[in-house]
Amino acid sequence: MKRRRALVPEDAEIKEIDPKGLDTTFWASVTKEDIYEYLYFLNRECGNKKSSTARRLASLHGFYDYLVNQVNKITQDPTAAIRPPKQDKVLPKYLTAEQSMDLLESTQTQSDFPERDYCMTVLFLNCGMRLAELVGMDLDDIDLEQRQIRLFGKGHKERMVYLNDACIEALQLYLSKRNTMEGLSPKERAVFITRRRKERISNRRVEQLITGAMKAAGLKGFSTHKLRHTAATLMYQTGNVDILTLKQLLGHSSVGTTQIYTHLQEFQVRAAIEQNPLGNVEPKKKTLDTTEAKTGENRETLPPEEDSAEMPSGPMEAFDGAAQDGFRVDVSGMLDKPEND
Repeated sequence: MKRRRALVPEDAEIKEIDPKGLDTTFWASVTKEDIYEYLYFLNRECGNKKSSTARRLASLHGFYDYLVNQVNKITQDPTAAIRPPKQDKVLPKYLTAEQSMDLLESTQTQSDFPERDYCMTVLFLNCGMRLAELVGMDLDDIDLEQRQIRLFGKGHKERMVYLNDACIEALQLYLSKRNTMEGLSPKERAVFITRRRKERISNRRVEQLITGAMKAAGLKGFSTHKLRHTAATLMYQTGNVDILTLKQLLGHSSVGTTQIYTHLQEFQVRAAIEQNPLGNVEPKKKTLDTTEAKTGENRETLPPEEDSAEMPSGPMEAFDGAAQDGFRVDVSGMLDKPEND
């Protein structure tokens, strides 16, 4: 906006422009056209994707909501009628079962606290929990007898997640190690703690540990959230899990969010066909083209076959011919009905 209003040189680099020094009067003067120009700038000069543009527009929505509705500094919100661009549907990236086993092996051999890191990875891959849910777990949330964990998701919504044998064994192994650590305060209720400070582990530290284990396993381009996608994908593909059960397990507020995993089946069918070993077989054209053997002439040099009655070359010509003969062709029903197999 400073460049657009000539408050800085026109050729000034965006990174060099100080965004400070703009008063309330300036923000009140911003119009809807300015916002649209900004979104166009993000796409043209910054090369932002639709998701990045939507995040920046959401920031502007929040900023103007604050100015208009919370502190009453201005009266008009120029972003009110502007909607984010429609997002492309992208299949979630996930690990295969073999890659997941490699990651679990890596956490046991490449970590300085293998019991903890292995346990966290097992919970990610089997329960599909979010990063914040895992970090926020307290000892009181675990019920090993009932084989379940209480999680608090987005909006502090509570849900119960049941544990399989792998989760139970990993938790028992880690908790026996955790509870005997020297210097651990009995008041510390966090399940996962740091090795040195003996306090609740941070989100960032978990990301670093998982990323390090993935690199050691030869996996690139994955994150802790991709482990959540992995759990959901493997359960949906290999288990008898319907979409509503998966929605409850993942803690989604809408089934529409969960439905992205139903598209994976379609994707896998296509991938399976592409990977068929017979998909690269090429025909022996000389063997299949028997025209030359029978007639002594190549198929390309033969004249077109003639019929006693000239047939129309396309569907529209067929309709034209019928109209000329006085027949009425009603195609209204054809356009509305799906084709039969």
